[in-house]
Amino acid sequence: MDPVDAIDLEGDSTFVLMLECQARGHRVLYAHPNALEQMGHRVCATVRPIRLQRTPGDHFELGEAETVALDDMDAVFMRKDPPFDEHFLIYTWLLDRVDTRRTVMVNDPQAIRDFNEKLAALRWPELMPKTLIAADRERLRAFIEAEGKVVVKPLLNAGGSGIILLEAGDRNIGSVLDLLTLEGRAMIEAQVYVPGVTDGDKRIILLNGQPIGAVNRVPAANDIRANMHVGGRAERIGLTARDKEICDAVGPELARRGLILTGIDVIAGHLTEVNVTSPTGLQEINRFDGVKLEAEIIDWVEARRAELG
Repeated sequence: MDPVDAIDLEGDSTFVLMLECQARGHRVLYAHPNALEQMGHRVCATVRPIRLQRTPGDHFELGEAETVALDDMDAVFMRKDPPFDEHFLIYTWLLDRVDTRRTVMVNDPQAIRDFNEKLAALRWPELMPKTLIAADRERLRAFIEAEGKVVVKPLLNAGGSGIILLEAGDRNIGSVLDLLTLEGRAMIEAQVYVPGVTDGDKRIILLNGQPIGAVNRVPAANDIRANMHVGGRAERIGLTARDKEICDAVGPELARRGLILTGIDVIAGHLTEVNVTSPTGLQEINRFDGVKLEAEIIDWVEARRAELG
């Protein structure tokens, strides 16, 4: 995971997953992914035992560092936040070598590579707003001019970083496309703006392909982005028939690929993203719905580990 000292105690999903494991008496070991190493066939990590508590300014205590083989662990959670850069790619290559006949991986590293969080949704284009992936600035400009109102996004970021709304005729189109495409060298996503985003961007948490909860994220009045990292407001919400239709379409493939803990984003009945790296929202859903999703998730992991023998 990312550095534990900087997490949001009221919003971080990894934090409550760790707390749940700790409450059950499991040994919880913490490491940043750059603590991974490989020699021969075995992948190891320099880890530190960790004790956590929900006390601001005093929420964790680390034990002495030790090196462990990941094959010897009951479960490994890969919860590093994007951007998905060359370092993240190398982490997943190393994690590929963990023996999944012995260790539960959350999530499967090959599937994390295969499911870019923007591009993955295009496996189901019929569920999405009209979307173009391209690096060609003239092609992107033509799409914006034809569609009238388009959201452009980098493909490797998260948390609302780099998302910009452009309208036909906007004199900033050229500059924005130059910036996001690195002057035509990098592909980006251009997606027709869905007006319903002002009512919220719904995050649906799936466990092994099945929805277990949802939270609505409403953008601030002066922003198009609903991400809570940038000021979006969380609201209680349930699943509609359309949401369930989307989950029924997407969930089986996620489960088949070993994407155990995921979060899909739905705006006004349109699938927009499939989050597979470190989907958040557990704490907000818990508060609104009076549930404890981390317990359901760890139940699943324990059961899967028992199946492995």
